[in-house]
Amino acid sequence: MEKLLFPAKKPLLLMLLLIILSCGHDEPIIDGSQDLATASLSRNGTKVKIFKGPVMSLGDGTVRSWISMNSDGFPMEIGIDMSLDALENLPMHAEEHELVLRLHNHAQAATPFDHIVINWNPEGHPPTGVFTVPHFDFHFYMMPLAERMQIPAWSPTTDAAFNNYPPEGYMPTTYFTPPGAGTAEPRMGKHWLPVNLGEYLPFSKIMILGSYDGEVNFVEPMVTLEHLLTGTDSSDAYPQPASFAAAGNYPTKYNIYHNTQTGHIYITLSDFVARN
Repeated sequence: MEKLLFPAKKPLLLMLLLIILSCGHDEPIIDGSQDLATASLSRNGTKVKIFKGPVMSLGDGTVRSWISMNSDGFPMEIGIDMSLDALENLPMHAEEHELVLRLHNHAQAATPFDHIVINWNPEGHPPTGVFTVPHFDFHFYMMPLAERMQIPAWSPTTDAAFNNYPPEGYMPTTYFTPPGAGTAEPRMGKHWLPVNLGEYLPFSKIMILGSYDGEVNFVEPMVTLEHLLTGTDSSDAYPQPASFAAAGNYPTKYNIYHNTQTGHIYITLSDFVARN
């Protein structure tokens, strides 16, 4: 059985989390009033508004989703705010752990993303010798949560949906996915890897893409625990498709950066482009 990353060490903390999750309105953080907004301001050099999702427990710390938007309501950056102690006392057995981060309604309205999922893999996952190190999969999903939860495990009877690829042009030509069971995963879909995979080895960070039943359904920065702990900042463009199934604002870069004063870590998507 899959376990969520909600340490129930203190009843009071658990009660507070339940109250937060039951709240119908997320907290807007405006114009640099907290450290996350300051971080975004320093990266983008312009006045922004920050809208955050609910706080969730991870390890000994916390995580939450957020989005920054300019004065016109155009998205600038979306991602995860992770406290440094969120990387402490993580489960270390082989079972994969999943944590769903709800997005603020402004994020859902201004981007194609519905929710974010943090998958913690303490022993990694296949391919063996490639991704078999402790790492996080940060899935940014472009489908409703309830619909995603219905994606089944691969079997001969579900193979057709997993291997019904998006139309030509909807995936970058520099990405591929093996046929058959390959990278098919329940509650996720089919994973697409860069053709030049060897250039990303030994693995520290990489952008993975996903599809299910003919549609692109996620983008996934994958980052090792070791890399997050180094404090290394990066901003990388990732390949874009020629076509998009729906008009909207799509990111073109993925970023990892740290606040040296608070220790917080940010995993984000940025440099949005309006696609018609």
